[in-house]
Amino acid sequence: MRPDPRGLTLVELVVALALVGVLAAVGTPYLLANLPALRVNAAVRHVIGDLRLARSLAVERGVDCLLVFDVPAVKYTVILDTDDVPGVSDGDEVLKEVDLGRRYRGVAFGSATAADPITFGGDQALFKPRGTSNGGSVHLRPGQDAGVRQDRERRVTVLSTTGRVRAFRRSGSQWEG
Repeated sequence: MRPDPRGLTLVELVVALALVGVLAAVGTPYLLANLPALRVNAAVRHVIGDLRLARSLAVERGVDCLLVFDVPAVKYTVILDTDDVPGVSDGDEVLKEVDLGRRYRGVAFGSATAADPITFGGDQALFKPRGTSNGGSVHLRPGQDAGVRQDRERRVTVLSTTGRVRAFRRSGSQWEG
């Protein structure tokens, strides 16, 4: 059978628009209710990527690489320690600055259960040229405007002996990986 060369009828167009309207009406409340959790998940993926980047740069270039967290501002900076002075100093190379609070609106460093949202020493994740780390965790959650729900909280952990980066989500009183 040949398609009609005149295009769509008015009835077909109205039916298609009605279906789109019903789908939008059903899906919008679900999306809005889960938007804070989706933003936290995206921020976690971003932090994981930058932690892994820092580890690989430390190994590749043979110098320390740090992620320096600024908890109140919900930001962090990736720094390559190129001047042989331990820790952060003026001669270091700043690779990137990430404003998580702006990029993922409503996301904050924090935890409903942990006192300190950043457990790296001095709020700095340090990676050595051998791939090891100082070890620690970063807790992310939706901001206060979204309400504090423990099931939306996420934790990114770096193992000190291997530099391995893993993400966890809270399930009741346990963390699941």
